[in-house]
Amino acid sequence: MNLSNEYMSLIEIAEKAGEPIRTDDAHVIVHANNIIAAKDIPGLEIDAEETEFGIRASFTVKAGAVLKKPVHLCFGHLGKEGKQIIESRIVLEEGAKAKFYSHCIFPNAVKFLHAMEGDIVVGKGADMTYEEVHVHGPEGKIEVRPLTRVVVDEKGRYVSNFSLIEGRVGILYLDVEVDVVGWLGSAEITSKVYGKYDDICNVKDTIRLSGEKSSGLAKARVVLKDNSFGKFFGEVQGAADGSKGHVDCTEIVQGNAKAEAVPVVSVVHPGAEITHEAAIGRIANEKLWGLMAKGLTENEAIDVIVSGLLR
Repeated sequence: MNLSNEYMSLIEIAEKAGEPIRTDDAHVIVHANNIIAAKDIPGLEIDAEETEFGIRASFTVKAGAVLKKPVHLCFGHLGKEGKQIIESRIVLEEGAKAKFYSHCIFPNAVKFLHAMEGDIVVGKGADMTYEEVHVHGPEGKIEVRPLTRVVVDEKGRYVSNFSLIEGRVGILYLDVEVDVVGWLGSAEITSKVYGKYDDICNVKDTIRLSGEKSSGLAKARVVLKDNSFGKFFGEVQGAADGSKGHVDCTEIVQGNAKAEAVPVVSVVHPGAEITHEAAIGRIANEKLWGLMAKGLTENEAIDVIVSGLLR
């Protein structure tokens, strides 16, 4: 495929999966290790270079800048085999506000490695949202390894949402660590995963609250069916006076799927308050029968119910 066709294919799939990408929006679009489009805007500096198997990029939102539209990061590959490694660093300077929308697109991948190593710094009074949406094909067993390290400063706010529910997961090792180091800083991490066949789904979310009156939420919704396996490890550590945190995990299993949940609450300061809840269960038969009575197959009924759970 030529670069123009690759660009249009990735754009079309990304728009179906989330917010549309317009040419005047800030963006970086990558196929394999080719940067096929990039654009920055006032208040945002982008520095990106191609590497042997992917790209290395830095994004800096300048102090006081408020980006009204999302910054789109589109990483993908239209082939069946290969690897793509993304190294990124995102910095929001003091008082900045921005939303990053990452589309990871592998519709034809059968044997593929997609790895992401990200460092994020949310400065004093800054506000960042990071949405990562994956689109995979119905077959194959792509290996996905996102590793993210985040630091949140005083009165900073970080919100992330990871979603891998379109197509087959394959093998997932999601690892997010957030250190809320500043007074009144906050972090909220949400992960949504739908495992099928013999998929392996591992989600690890860690939030350390070392800033006074800081807060954190680690939340996961994992649905497993067929012979898939899923494990959620979520930890929130209260290490400062007035810090409050919560771990919230729900896993749903169908067929021969297996699930594990490990919520960890850790308090190393007497003024911290950390709570948790975890549940593993099945989809109620009454819900399935109700939808099947309307003409849906069992698998179609499961998908409808799962879509509601993972919305």
